[in-house]
Amino acid sequence: TPETVPRRPAGEEDTVSRLELLRLEAARMAQADRYARVGDVVEGALALLHEMLRQRRLDVRLALPETLPGVAIDQSLLRQTLLGPLGYLVERAGRAAVRVTGQVEGSAVCLSLAVEPQEAVLAAEPAETDEWLAAFEEMAALTAVQILPMYAGQRIVGFDVRLPIAERTVLVVDDNEDILELCRSYLSPHRYRVVTAQTAPDALEKARQVRPYAITLDLMMPQQDGWDALQGLLNQPDTRHIPVIVCSVLKQKELALSLGATAFLEKPITEQALLSALEALDQT
Repeated sequence: TPETVPRRPAGEEDTVSRLELLRLEAARMAQADRYARVGDVVEGALALLHEMLRQRRLDVRLALPETLPGVAIDQSLLRQTLLGPLGYLVERAGRAAVRVTGQVEGSAVCLSLAVEPQEAVLAAEPAETDEWLAAFEEMAALTAVQILPMYAGQRIVGFDVRLPIAERTVLVVDDNEDILELCRSYLSPHRYRVVTAQTAPDALEKARQVRPYAITLDLMMPQQDGWDALQGLLNQPDTRHIPVIVCSVLKQKELALSLGATAFLEKPITEQALLSALEALDQT
């Protein structure tokens, strides 16, 4: 007779899925400070200006690459920062288009906010313009953003906005040096800084020192294994908020999640699987 394949109890898969969602939601909340997705924030700011845009018969031409990296700014602060220059342009233009484009330049995301054609922008009193620019500079100083006006003669017709790219640190814990280097090769080209540890005690110490965005954790390590490391991380107040992605050849997803892991990847892990697990931590 064919060998009987053990079946999961009814509802167990649903329980695991719900647990994963809860872990991801908690991780997103813990990682929310000083990180924003540029496209989402720009679209949100334009939505708030929708009625003003309609009244002034202004079209929006939004051309932002989907691959723009996240920036090291609180999402709410970034929205307030962008509403300033966008609002300035909307108030002084009519029957035209507001063009928003973006690209990566070095360690920054550079946005261009401009009215087309430039002649559609009305001139403002110098004192009023100076007051607006001072307000922009004050807001930008809170976020390490640079806001530079674009001129056509004496009129401001747009702004260049420079946003610092967020560098996110991932602590990779594995006793196999080849795995450490493989993860480094996966993550470094995608603007992740990789810190490594080969033992559970080293992992706990580096987690306290570095406060990484996330931790990938192998289960099979000498002396103290990954289960001990996971419990140690979750029992410390200064590391319990850090998402832990367990990576193992052991088929112990349910156990890992029940003990507090945020996600589980079965080895051998691929670049796409690892990146997707990390990106899931801040997707809304």
